[in-house]
Amino acid sequence: MIVPLVIFIGINIAWELFKWVYTPRPPLDKLHGPPSPSWFTGHLLQLYDKQSWDFHRDLHMKYGPVSLLQGMFGKPMLCVYDPLAMHYIVLKEQHIFEEMEWFLNFAYDSLGPGIVATIGETHRKQRKLLNPVFSTKNLRRLTPVFYEVVNRLKDAIKAKVDAGAPDVDMAQYMGRAALELVGKATLGHSFDPLTEERHDPYAEAVKSFVPAMSDLSQYLQLYRILRPLVPGFLRRPLMDLLPSRRVKRFLNVIYPDDDKKAKDLITILLRANAGASEEDMLPEEELVSQLSILVFVATDTSSNALTLILERLAENPHVQDRLRAEILAAKGQSEGGQIPFDELMSLPYLEAVVRETLRVTAPAPLRLREARADTVLPLSKPIQGKDGSMLESIPVPKGTLVFVAVQASNVCEDLWGPDAREWRPERWLEPLPETVTEAKIPGIYSHLMTFWGGGRSCIGFKFSQLEIKTVLAELLSTFKFEKTDVSVVWNMAEVIHPTVGTDSLRPAYPMKVTLIDSSV
Repeated sequence: MIVPLVIFIGINIAWELFKWVYTPRPPLDKLHGPPSPSWFTGHLLQLYDKQSWDFHRDLHMKYGPVSLLQGMFGKPMLCVYDPLAMHYIVLKEQHIFEEMEWFLNFAYDSLGPGIVATIGETHRKQRKLLNPVFSTKNLRRLTPVFYEVVNRLKDAIKAKVDAGAPDVDMAQYMGRAALELVGKATLGHSFDPLTEERHDPYAEAVKSFVPAMSDLSQYLQLYRILRPLVPGFLRRPLMDLLPSRRVKRFLNVIYPDDDKKAKDLITILLRANAGASEEDMLPEEELVSQLSILVFVATDTSSNALTLILERLAENPHVQDRLRAEILAAKGQSEGGQIPFDELMSLPYLEAVVRETLRVTAPAPLRLREARADTVLPLSKPIQGKDGSMLESIPVPKGTLVFVAVQASNVCEDLWGPDAREWRPERWLEPLPETVTEAKIPGIYSHLMTFWGGGRSCIGFKFSQLEIKTVLAELLSTFKFEKTDVSVVWNMAEVIHPTVGTDSLRPAYPMKVTLIDSSV
């Protein structure tokens, strides 16, 4: 039984490789780009390397808003951050530039048939069901819940400071708080008391998901080839047999032995589903998958965004002092010291600090799309090809992979000016350059691509904004944050994350934390 199966899989792999290698090359050869280090892996290892920051920066600064990369087996890959081209990819032709099929399959296999793993009408129905959960009206109502969780976070950090801890791991606390906020505010369930150390297998799985996935990211293109060749009922058993520490670590994250599956936590979604029209109702499997995706995605992006902001504030004490003064003034005018939703969301310097951090360092910078049909991408400005001709558009054949350079768009000097890569919150208190406002960046947030745009934009970005601002308002009014001598690095991934040193897989960011007022 095993031998015929292996032969069958081997023949199918050979056939798929033959089709892939001998498919006609797209007419993209006129574009400039860096030389490929490998015919087999192309630039993929460089794009996904945990310390690929220099490669990404050099790619954009040397080759501009449109360049040519290579995927596996020498296949061309388009790199884009031209505003008009992005408009076509994200908005006008988003039905053509879909998530890559292998990514959708991977999301389905790991998280189920939820909003990340679906396209077309199914995706539309799922977003329609979820939209009310993240409405401004609902967030305003949930603000007291946010404050209750953040006050527990504040008490937990204060206890460590009072105990004389030389540093506090803010990445871990931000992760724990983000998970608890999602659980309490969206699902009505507490994952973590925050004020004590407690093992929760589901919580541990959530915090480990992105690092575990990132550890496999360089090899996920092989998944694209192999998955269609293995019957569904054999995938998990075969994965279990692989002698790979990375694979076993990821499997333990998505299928922990004592995972409670949390099927009792979907009250909000069940109510929304019960009130939906018959054609918009979702099967229970999709509802449970939405839960997993809400918890996994919302936890990592928000917690690492918060850690990024605290890092910037520690590096710029004058900004931290100015922001703290604004927050304390607002708290002084608020009943009970808790800034109401509308006032909190409209604090100008707080908004400037958050926007600037999410501009300079996008928490989720790796966005790949796959053309599902032949099309042509127009450009906002002509670019010069290798043969000296000026190109005003780029023909993109079906099957072409497109890397949308979110980070490069956010810090493009042609749009933001010569200080584009500088972290300067004050720019948001000034009129933005006309080059920014006229570029019509297709992102849903502040002329940035940080939260993407169109039908696959981040559905919870308003939730994330409230979460970030509530945490900052309470922590900065109580604590001062400074950097330590510990060497912390940020790792490139689907969601970037900090670790102590380059070899660690555990998110961490130790900071020196002191009380502003010992009586607090």
